[in-house]
Amino acid sequence: MSRPRPSFRLPKLGFVPLLVVGVALLAISVQLLLWSIAYMERAMVATSLLSALAGFSLLSASLYVLRLAAYAYGVEAGGSEGG
Repeated sequence: MSRPRPSFRLPKLGFVPLLVVGVALLAISVQLLLWSIAYMERAMVATSLLSALAGFSLLSASLYVLRLAAYAYGVEAGGSEGG
């Protein structure tokens, strides 16, 4: 017997809010990575590593959100063409 598969639908957010959040996260991650370099110059190793960890985590999150924005844009553009 086959069970019915639960359907999963993404909420319609649009791609513009996702794009804004992705770019904001990208800017914050770059700032944290630059701070990490500045902390390393001052021999603050633990603070530098913590800042680099946060920067790379936010960089990963921003790339994921930007990928979702591209997917949302494709869904919106595909839906408006009718095919």
